[in-house]
Amino acid sequence: MALLNGFGKEQYPNDDSYEGAFKRGARHGGGTYYHHDGSRYEGQFEEGMMEGTGRYFNSENEVFEGEWHNSQRHGRGQFTYHDGTIYDGKWQADLRHGQGLMRYADGGVFSGSWANDRRHGQGQMTFADGGQYQGSWAEDQRHGYGSLKLQNASTYDGEFVDDIPEGKGTLYDADERSQYAGEFKAGLRSGEGKCEYLKTNDKFVGQWLMGARARGLMFCADGEVERVGFLNDKLIRREKLPLQEQERLKAEAKGETYVAPDAAAKATAEPKKRSTRSEEPAEEDGIGKVAALPSLPEGPSEPIPAEERGNSKTSTAGRSASNTSTAKAA
Repeated sequence: MALLNGFGKEQYPNDDSYEGAFKRGARHGGGTYYHHDGSRYEGQFEEGMMEGTGRYFNSENEVFEGEWHNSQRHGRGQFTYHDGTIYDGKWQADLRHGQGLMRYADGGVFSGSWANDRRHGQGQMTFADGGQYQGSWAEDQRHGYGSLKLQNASTYDGEFVDDIPEGKGTLYDADERSQYAGEFKAGLRSGEGKCEYLKTNDKFVGQWLMGARARGLMFCADGEVERVGFLNDKLIRREKLPLQEQERLKAEAKGETYVAPDAAAKATAEPKKRSTRSEEPAEEDGIGKVAALPSLPEGPSEPIPAEERGNSKTSTAGRSASNTSTAKAA
């Protein structure tokens, strides 16, 4: 039996059939392959395999139009699902793989990276309710760092694990009108964190447990700092702190170094001057106390009478001591 070449038709034992170009008995070129379940392929063939570009209509009224390799979707192509969802992007070995755009039937849209038929890598998702997520994905879930904006204008920026906030992040709660920065667990504020309440201008810093405040410090809008405790987010304990400790905590909260008032006063006070005056020792009197030498009045000296000249040495010595004492006192 001669091998088919050129245009022809062929019926197969499983009730599939082919109509199109042949080369040496193999489907080669343009043609249409009909499956017994009602699905069909229209496009290019090479040595019996779907190769090149073509359209595939399956039994569930789904359609793929794009590139093929070894009878698998491979390259760029668009797939329309039975519910109206459309994927337009890269394929590899019959799976969505690479950059792609998915428009879901409910109105959601994903644009980003795919791997092995799952969202994986960087991508942006706009949800049907208007919420948006932009960031890292792994195995079709939000995983890694990302930014989430909800329909009510609340926002979360931080770490995700298995599609929920987990780790460190910041949350703006539009309903509560609060700004939180700290740790999350299972999607809730849990661990160390601080929260500023924009309605009251109060700020809580401390421990959180499953979305509720547990214990810590409350920086009140009036400037007071209190140590507080909560049970199920209801205040059960409050302790007013000493003023100096409050000032220290407020300074540390701003990232400043606190200097106590007494230390600051001591640092700015001028040191006392030392006295440089010293007195010359003189002869002791009979009681044993030091008698200070009398100083002579300044001014022009009077002539010494002849009868007193015999004591001139003593007088001169006294004047010299007085001058010395004056010089040292100055």
